Amino acid sequence: MRQNFTKYIAVFFIEIASMFTVFATDGDFAAGEKLFRSNKPAEAVPYLEKAVASGENPKAYVYLALSYFQQGQFEKALAVCEKGIDAPGTNKKILAYDAGNIAFAMEDFASAEKWYTIAISADATYSSPVLNRANTRLKEGKYQDSKADYENYIKLEPETAQGNAINAIIAMIDDQVENEKKAEAIRVEQERKQKEEERKIAAEKARLEAEEAARRRKLLEDVASSLQDAAAENMSAGAEGTVDYGYESELE
Repeated sequence: MRQNFTKYIAVFFIEIASMFTVFATDGDFAAGEKLFRSNKPAEAVPYLEKAVASGENPKAYVYLALSYFQQGQFEKALAVCEKGIDAPGTNKKILAYDAGNIAFAMEDFASAEKWYTIAISADATYSSPVLNRANTRLKEGKYQDSKADYENYIKLEPETAQGNAINAIIAMIDDQVENEKKAEAIRVEQERKQKEEERKIAAEKARLEAEEAARRRKLLEDVASSLQDAAAENMSAGAEGTVDYGYESELE
């Protein structure tokens, strides 16, 4: 029993030593890549960070971004992609595509669309970002743009297993666009009717105000006229004020 245990410990340390030997021989990138591929992203990060810092292998940016992404550290993952795109010798379209996936996971759909567009610009035949941009644009409500991307993806991947599902989405987009057109037409008509009703109400209000103004004006004119009549009745020719002196004029 003790011998078996001792043997087990010896084999364990030999394997550990062998692993570190490989790491030391192959470099930080190789060590990080092996750990990442062994589904150990957290352990891969230190090696990949060193590989990025030393410029040992441009692929280190991709693996480091994915290692952060798998741990849910989206902002760090996105920062690595952005830095990698500016670094020499890196695969720009892969980093842009990964950046799009990270932004999508963060529900930053505007940024995701931007990154997928960069990846497509780098390689128009790269179908993965085309499909993902279609999904992103669908999330943004950009139905016509989304439809165009889905149709483009079908052209790039005519044998795709997702063909039926994509065609179904395209049909639903057409229905959605048609329904939105109808809804917009109804909205425009309702807005027109509302404006017409508001115009009628405003016209009726103006008419009533004009009638009220006319009534008040006539009332003032009537009052003024009555005052004028009273003034005319009280006018004097001057005879009432003549003084009788009781003698005839000497001129007579």
